[in-house]
Amino acid sequence: MRWFRIRKAKIDPGLRVTFEQHGLITMQANLAVGHFIIHGGRPINVTDITPALLSWLTEQYDRAERKETWSLMMEMAITVFVFAELIFSIIGYVKSH
Repeated sequence: MRWFRIRKAKIDPGLRVTFEQHGLITMQANLAVGHFIIHGGRPINVTDITPALLSWLTEQYDRAERKETWSLMMEMAITVFVFAELIFSIIGYVKSH
């Protein structure tokens, strides 16, 4: 579970833009098959930028994990509040009868 800290990729801003333009799934697939991508108007082999790409993929994973963690916490908080309201309603009903 990741609450706050995201491991920020220390990569070239131009590569970051290229990775974001291609998208997470495309970059994962390109890494798996060792394909070429377009960076700065020219094709570049993914194996030439693997360390930067792995750092960026780690950052994206951390972002997704943090979002999932906070979503689960919100669901648990809502469940606790609904349960508490139910208990208070039952207590109020019992006292009135």
